[in-house]
Amino acid sequence: MISIQAKDVKILPLTIDGVFKMYFEEPSNLPQLRSFLLAHVEIDEDDLTEIQIINPGLPKMRIDDKGFTVDLMLKTMSGNDIHIEMQTGKEPHFKERVQLYNARAAGSQLKIGQKYHETKRTISLIVVDFNLFGDYNRYHEKIFMCRDNGEIFTEAQEINIVNLKRVEESQCKSQYLWGKLLKVETVEELEMIANESEEMKDAAEKLLAVSADERAQAYALSQWNHEFKMHNRKLYEQQQREKNLTEGHEKGHEKGLEQGLEQGLEQGLELKTIEIAKAMIADNLPLETISKYTGLAIDEIKALVTEL
Repeated sequence: MISIQAKDVKILPLTIDGVFKMYFEEPSNLPQLRSFLLAHVEIDEDDLTEIQIINPGLPKMRIDDKGFTVDLMLKTMSGNDIHIEMQTGKEPHFKERVQLYNARAAGSQLKIGQKYHETKRTISLIVVDFNLFGDYNRYHEKIFMCRDNGEIFTEAQEINIVNLKRVEESQCKSQYLWGKLLKVETVEELEMIANESEEMKDAAEKLLAVSADERAQAYALSQWNHEFKMHNRKLYEQQQREKNLTEGHEKGHEKGLEQGLEQGLEQGLELKTIEIAKAMIADNLPLETISKYTGLAIDEIKALVTEL
């Protein structure tokens, strides 16, 4: 059993990039970061004795304003660069973006007067929650630059794809347990993972600690609001397109779409905000914190408290 009073904590899944980043960059969580890397990257364990995090701190609070950043950029004790990215949804040109990150990290290694053979490995570890390829997708795939005959051109740059859609018990035990932990959302699931080993028990305890952190909760709230807004936008646009096709009403479509979208988003987002505020009240967060991240007035939050 996990020792923290898990029933009082809402589990934040590691598929939220801000939660993912907070979890793995916490200095006390170095054993978990090392375990996660060893499960998915072929690297000398001694090289992970010390890991430098190049880009500490949470991503920008506005999810749609992330810019040219990565979730985690690491440097191992011997100087190998490891770029880790959590991606839950398909994006246009995602493969090109990953390749660019990898190439950029590789290019930044070479200093004036340094020999090419002195550069270290550049490793990308990309965790996705969708099928990236058109054919069969495995849980873990390693990609190199290759010749037509399949011969590897260089092993200095590699990309590892971890597909959370393909977590199966038949795979490597460490990969299976980490794959399950990355997507865990309930206390029951977390307890099952914690019971597997002392190592996974520690990993589960650390996830509970991050889930109880107000910064992680605020970031998760921001992402959920953004996803809810984008979902409503796509849904409303689809409904309007279908309506226009059926009724043949083209005139005034753009203006009506804009007005209707704003009204629908405001009403839907207001309901979602209230739901989130109630969840934060249930987690015993301060009223000022709830007001800060939901935009609700203190009196409005107090009214919600009386309803619970």
